[in-house]
Amino acid sequence: MLVSRKEARAKDVSESTIASFWGKRLLPAWLPVLLAIVLGAASAVLIVRENWILLVPLALVVPIAILFVKYPFVSVMIWMLVFPYIVRTPEFGGRIPYNLLHRAIIPVALVLVVLSDWFHIRKREPVRFGRAELAMLLLLAVVVTNILVLSPDPTRSLIRFYDRLVVPFCMYWLIRLIAPTEQDLRRFLPVAFITVLAETIIGMIGIFAPQMLPIEWIRAGIERGLGSLGNPAVYTSTMIFLSLLLLQYAMQGNSRWIRPLFILTIGVAFVCVFFSFSRGSWMGGVLVLIGLLLIYPKTVRRLIAIGLVLMIILGSTVFADEIAFAYVRLNTVETAEGRILGGAKSIQMIVRKPFTGWGYDTYDLADEQFRTRVTDLNLATDQDKTSHNTYLTIMAELGVPVLILYLFPAIWWLLLSTKVWHRLPQTGLQSWHLLAMLWLLILDHFTVSNFMDMVRFNLFGTTVWWMALGLIAGMVYPYLKPGDIGIPKWLRHALARQ
Repeated sequence: MLVSRKEARAKDVSESTIASFWGKRLLPAWLPVLLAIVLGAASAVLIVRENWILLVPLALVVPIAILFVKYPFVSVMIWMLVFPYIVRTPEFGGRIPYNLLHRAIIPVALVLVVLSDWFHIRKREPVRFGRAELAMLLLLAVVVTNILVLSPDPTRSLIRFYDRLVVPFCMYWLIRLIAPTEQDLRRFLPVAFITVLAETIIGMIGIFAPQMLPIEWIRAGIERGLGSLGNPAVYTSTMIFLSLLLLQYAMQGNSRWIRPLFILTIGVAFVCVFFSFSRGSWMGGVLVLIGLLLIYPKTVRRLIAIGLVLMIILGSTVFADEIAFAYVRLNTVETAEGRILGGAKSIQMIVRKPFTGWGYDTYDLADEQFRTRVTDLNLATDQDKTSHNTYLTIMAELGVPVLILYLFPAIWWLLLSTKVWHRLPQTGLQSWHLLAMLWLLILDHFTVSNFMDMVRFNLFGTTVWWMALGLIAGMVYPYLKPGDIGIPKWLRHALARQ
């Protein structure tokens, strides 16, 4: 059959376009062949060594890379949907799932997004990084220098540093670059709902039948609702974060059956906050409730009223023992004394070395020499190798400047949020209500982090903080004007008078 001249010309144009794409971006035409050879050889080696479990992720490398390039937000959805159940049990199925879901999936997705933008594979609105991101890069440089100079075991410290800070920062940068749209958040809602439901069930099992759970998911001797995350602060802040997204959709949507279901979810989340039996989580939850009363007053008042009625009824019957335990927790003095003594040690460490700290991941090595008596508190209550305060630990190990760099992005986006507040939509999933609730999550996270070491021991919770901050930045950035980031007006006027 003869090919028409028009079809032949179209074929030539198509081939030249492909050749131009590969040539301009320095991607050789033989790359797919090389990739096939490498993957084939790797598969053969794994088969010979009988490492069958590695064949599955190897076979999925190319499809997953294509998926992440086409829709990178799916990496965040996978991370939230699966990682909570192995973060405390990295040995489950070997360390491969842990390495893939924590150390690889988010950084790889970030690299693919950067490359796809660089090669113009995907058309996306450009996002300019600014002072917040610069502070994060400076922090990474300072901490790496600190590790190389002061750490007794730099290799181990660098690995922990990657897990605790580099991956959470990658989450923030990924969210910033892809700038999730309202449609992306809608797709994320089923993930949020499934996670809240699953963590609620696991939390209740932890209270009433803890023997059914892995030991890493429970606190020995204490029947608490901690879900699969093993820490009350991480558990409650994650539940609040996801349930706030569901509440925002419920309040801005018009579905007759999804709306009450998602509103009920926020109530369930706060029940889980109560059953965490953590005073820090209780304080954070109360602050979030006060904030929600200002955002959606009618709905939240009804939820609180229903919750109080149920608490009175169930607290005197089914949950009588839990209410009694909550009262004991509220009045326990010993743990509070331990936190005071731990904080006193940290403050002395900070005073001695305020700029450089004692070295990354060296708190356990240096804290004992600063153990001191505070009034008449019993020194025996200070047995933990921790300050029970995220920010005191950062300053003790790395110095005050590093804490300033760590908190600067949140402070920066808070200032910019106040500037764009009146420009945000009044309705819709990405209205000002969502921005306000994300800041409530940041407030809750900041509150609970003052009662425990979030960065040092709970990388999932740290990543949630930076994920939320990335969502905040993504909402604020499109509404910024040139004058919002420049010199404040009062300073410009003062300089003009001079």
